Amino acid sequence: MKTTKFLSARKCLWMLLAASLSVTNPAHALTLLRQQGWLESVSAVWAPVSGAEAYHVYYSGEGISNQQADDCLVRQYAEGFRVDVPGLKAGSYTLTVVAVNGQGVELERATTEPLQVKAHNREGFAFTEDFVPGGYRMDGTPKDGARILYITAKTVNTVTCSVSDGKKDVEYTGLANILSAYGKGRDKTPLIIRVIGTVRATDYEGLKDGNYVNFEGSNASDRMLEHVTLEGIGDDATLYGYGICMKRTNGIEVRNVGIMLFGDDAISMDTDNYHNWIHNCDFFYGAPGSDDDQVKGDGSIDMKYRSTRTTIAYNHFFDSGKVMGCGGATKEETNLLITFHHNWFDHCDSRCPRLNHTTAHIYNNYYDGVAVYGIGCTEVSNAFIEGNHFRNVQRPMMIAGQGTDRVYASDPEKGTFSGQTGGMSKAYNNKVEGPVEVRLFYQSDDPVQFDAWLVESRDERVPETVSAYKGGYVYDNFDTADDFYTSMPDEPEQVADVVTTWAGRMDGGDLKWTFNNSVDDKDHDINTELKAAITGYQSQLLAIQGIEGGGGTEPEPEPEPEPTPTEVTQGGYIVDLINDPNSGFTIVGSTSNSKGVVTVDGTTYNTCLKMGSSSSVTFTVSAPMTMTLYFAASENKRISVTDIGELTIPATNIVTATLPKAGTYMIKRTNGESYLYYIALSKTTTTAVENVYSNSGSDLFEPQYYDLQGRSVSKPTQGIYIVKTGGRTYKQYIK
Repeated sequence: MKTTKFLSARKCLWMLLAASLSVTNPAHALTLLRQQGWLESVSAVWAPVSGAEAYHVYYSGEGISNQQADDCLVRQYAEGFRVDVPGLKAGSYTLTVVAVNGQGVELERATTEPLQVKAHNREGFAFTEDFVPGGYRMDGTPKDGARILYITAKTVNTVTCSVSDGKKDVEYTGLANILSAYGKGRDKTPLIIRVIGTVRATDYEGLKDGNYVNFEGSNASDRMLEHVTLEGIGDDATLYGYGICMKRTNGIEVRNVGIMLFGDDAISMDTDNYHNWIHNCDFFYGAPGSDDDQVKGDGSIDMKYRSTRTTIAYNHFFDSGKVMGCGGATKEETNLLITFHHNWFDHCDSRCPRLNHTTAHIYNNYYDGVAVYGIGCTEVSNAFIEGNHFRNVQRPMMIAGQGTDRVYASDPEKGTFSGQTGGMSKAYNNKVEGPVEVRLFYQSDDPVQFDAWLVESRDERVPETVSAYKGGYVYDNFDTADDFYTSMPDEPEQVADVVTTWAGRMDGGDLKWTFNNSVDDKDHDINTELKAAITGYQSQLLAIQGIEGGGGTEPEPEPEPEPTPTEVTQGGYIVDLINDPNSGFTIVGSTSNSKGVVTVDGTTYNTCLKMGSSSSVTFTVSAPMTMTLYFAASENKRISVTDIGELTIPATNIVTATLPKAGTYMIKRTNGESYLYYIALSKTTTTAVENVYSNSGSDLFEPQYYDLQGRSVSKPTQGIYIVKTGGRTYKQYIK
């Protein structure tokens, strides 16, 4: 196997934090606490051995004998030490754990019982007989020559990998740079990216628009970014504060990661993406957006503009708002082909999924208390809805402009969820149960106003005489065509057990949540307790055996404290702030004198800071301040400010905002490069409620206040709050 320089460093020192463990083992015996086989991986947890400075783990089975696991797969938690070995085909395996001292002498060893490994379900549009997305083969083992990278909060910007430019191999440092090099499309070597623990947005240099790990190819033909797996190790791998963006990709696999508080979509498939596979992931709330329906984030997965032949399977969506949108706003040239199977829509709101110019096979999903609607089929779309379990979903499946969408609408022509023309859905062998009053019409209930055409066997065709009430679309019977892929659906009575066992991260992930059905089945507002758990989430990972910079048996020394930032009381010309080491401003980014000029108080300035994806301005104030930012040529670009959120630059190119309290603030770009010339700061002396951002000019009337984490506040004190009143939502600062 070809590996990176980072992986080959097997002699890297073991980061031990043994003093922090509450469990010790003075008898030197190595005691296994837990052991199991999972999906194409095995794991074990053991108590620490006194005197051990490292643990070597060997795995055997299915033709493999005493293969040593990579050091980075051995990690330390409060419970003990843990190893996970991925990339195994289905079968029986054993793990042997060997404790060694500082001289490499064996102290103790223990071997697990035989562990049974299951194969991932590789069904759906993403697969062909000779093509499997990602860096693994159909049997779950790494493809020939696959490169493997280990990504942690500590290595995400230092990991190295050699990537061919078509003529020679060039070594790149940092995951963002490695993916950018792969995006040139000259190197098609399979790549496996293994995420360990939590990697936060603040850890990752080079996020696209501050929101995404960027998978982007150079063109949509011979130079796409291809054959990459991004996977989590164990039950706690988490992308925190950002998501994943794909553009001009082919054969990308994302699995076994949790995605929390992402800035836009958790996963965005934006333009020319083919044969991609998203499975066994946990999707939590995103960061609140500016619209009323984005308090839970924008969307979990978005697929559009020729993003086709996709499989979305075995994912766990926790109270997602708008779960999945399929098909672009400007329509698709040909229908997207997408498979959705064995997903757990756990008290989500809607769009599970919403189809537009899409052909979808939707089977064996568990709709668990979905508050608004389940499947929405709009214009030029086909949905084969098979073997799903709908528990307490009032509107399980809908076609735009007819059936439930029309009958229960105050304006039948507009409908309740789309206003578009309808597609056509075929339903077979689904389980639908209350106790909610279910609104679901088949053609046996109403031959015209139905929500899906019910068939008695999988291979029964929808008659060509049947068409959508609004728009006249006819189902294309893709699922009975000779070239349709083979699938083996579970019976709907088995779906809840299968999905709740296998969907999401390994063992349900490290952040588990059980909803209160009596409340949450009908409630589509944000769950404040869940939001607080996500906002306060902290990794329980203590150390990783394969990371450079560890040292012996002693804990690493505490880092030197950061110097107290210089407090500032006024700003100035951006060039002066950069050049003056005592200005109090920390400014990252490049300048330009070709973007225009700005005049402030009669003085004209001609050099700006280019606010790109990696640019930032950081400063500290000792009291609430009024801040004014002067831009040029930046209309409709967006920035974010600590404690205020996202701001759109108006036509005047001047942004004014109140910094609500003493503390440190950061200005960053969120969408589009903008050009900042001048920062003005002045003390604010107002004592009344001050409107920072609002999408309405109306006065308040009996408002409900929420903090920036979405928790209800009965008596707001000083600070910024989300206010809801009269159907409106906006932010306010209270002094």
